[in-house]
Amino acid sequence: MIAFIGRIISRLVSSFFSSIMVFCHAVILAVLGLMGVFTELCTLLMPILGLLRALGIENIFIIKDEIQGFSIVSLPIGMLLGIICALLSWLSFRTLMKYFRWISKGEHNAT
Repeated sequence: MIAFIGRIISRLVSSFFSSIMVFCHAVILAVLGLMGVFTELCTLLMPILGLLRALGIENIFIIKDEIQGFSIVSLPIGMLLGIICALLSWLSFRTLMKYFRWISKGEHNAT
């Protein structure tokens, strides 16, 4: 009887652990995917916004309240921010692919 109760508790703990792992995988995949999409959009927008600011459009790259930087440096700053966002997008994609491979190999399972 005690062995039977032990097997039931073991199966309950195993299914609880499995459901927690599925939830964690879903959260990690969603975060990496959304981060990749968001940074890719920023990669495209930052140089465009820097160019628009350099051409004289106001209220782009507001630092704090109404403080703005010089419009002459807006294009290089936009390009730099675009490069940083592209790097973050690439890292997110590479991490997402490695995570997919890790999940599909099943190396995280002890059985």
